[in-house]
Amino acid sequence: MNVLEKRDKIIELYGDSICDICLGRQFTQLYMGKENGRIGSVLRQVKTEDQIEALLAEDHDLQTGDYCKLCNGIFAHMNDVDSLYGKLLKKAKAYEYNNFLIGTVIPQELQDEEEKLWEKAGIEETEPLKKELNRVIGKKFAQETGKIAEFEAPDINFIVDFRSNGVDVSVNSLFIKGRYTKHVRGIPQTKWPCRTCNGSGCKKCDFTGKQYQESVEELVAKVPLLKFEAMGESYHGQGREDIDALMLGEGRPFILELKKPRLRFTDLKKLEEEINASTDKVQVKNLEYSTKKEVRELKAEPSDKTYQVIIKVEGKITNDELEKLTAEFENKKLDQRTPVRVAHRRADKVRQRKIYYVKPELIDESTFKAEIKTEAGTYVKELISGDEGRTKPSFSAFLGKQCKCEELNVAEVHDDKKNEKE
Repeated sequence: MNVLEKRDKIIELYGDSICDICLGRQFTQLYMGKENGRIGSVLRQVKTEDQIEALLAEDHDLQTGDYCKLCNGIFAHMNDVDSLYGKLLKKAKAYEYNNFLIGTVIPQELQDEEEKLWEKAGIEETEPLKKELNRVIGKKFAQETGKIAEFEAPDINFIVDFRSNGVDVSVNSLFIKGRYTKHVRGIPQTKWPCRTCNGSGCKKCDFTGKQYQESVEELVAKVPLLKFEAMGESYHGQGREDIDALMLGEGRPFILELKKPRLRFTDLKKLEEEINASTDKVQVKNLEYSTKKEVRELKAEPSDKTYQVIIKVEGKITNDELEKLTAEFENKKLDQRTPVRVAHRRADKVRQRKIYYVKPELIDESTFKAEIKTEAGTYVKELISGDEGRTKPSFSAFLGKQCKCEELNVAEVHDDKKNEKE
């Protein structure tokens, strides 16, 4: 069938019980770039196909009608204050966002009616009702709010439900990246559930559910949670330092994910100042907005590190021995079996790591300090102690004296991307 034969079949089936928009969208793919209402109005008037293109260039009054079997009058009442569109505008005012995505849910009977029409009239060039609603509502919403539609990673999703006559809102996470330094020992990077109750709360943890009462995550997230009125958060770090280690230098890269934030806009420099004023245990810097993609990249990007350590030796140590230690561990490959202290939560296997350099300095006859630069993933305490032979070679094995790490600080996390920018 040609266009007019299909049109006649539709009119035969529905008569005046089909609006211009629903008539026109059955032929959308034949007249790309034209509004479906205009297509429907023209098709309702023409007597020959060669009239269609000329008439499509003109403006037409649309026949919407309160009753359309294909849309149930949805398009006719789009501008009503009490319509679902009105509810959408009202809900949207409660949130801050740069971009959005509109989705719709339509009654099953309208989908069924549409599919029956396609079969009876041989319609193949259609734009389905759901797709038309998404487009029309999205375009109208963008014009009235000044926001832009975003199909890949919108700040907020609005679901207009024509079954329940309601509007649901799904707010996507807000990501903020930066670097943190840690200035006290004894706090973990992230929240740590109580080992006894696994987070449910018990006497041992004073019913907090936490093994440690503070973490870098909580200290950094406290102010942003309130500032953005978020429902929760997740903390993503580029690796992690030991609980008893400080994080110094330029800091460790992190991304804070704020879940379901009502607000999204703030001065990040002021936010940085507020976080830093709230605690002296952790400080942040270089805050910027980030993305979910950058979280994946952060997790996948290994970073070499420079450490500052203080080492105690059983027996005496000399400058001559330290010079030999420096030479031995320059660009040295290690075989490190999973350390005893983390074997309960790490796969037991041997990993090869590299030590770039060791710069030791004698403190007294049984103590020295050292700066050590290592490949990502190196267990520095075990490099020093040997971990009962699980790390080879080690300082203990090379010196023939048991060595123990008394104090460890992360002096620098070497971020290749940061270095590329510089």
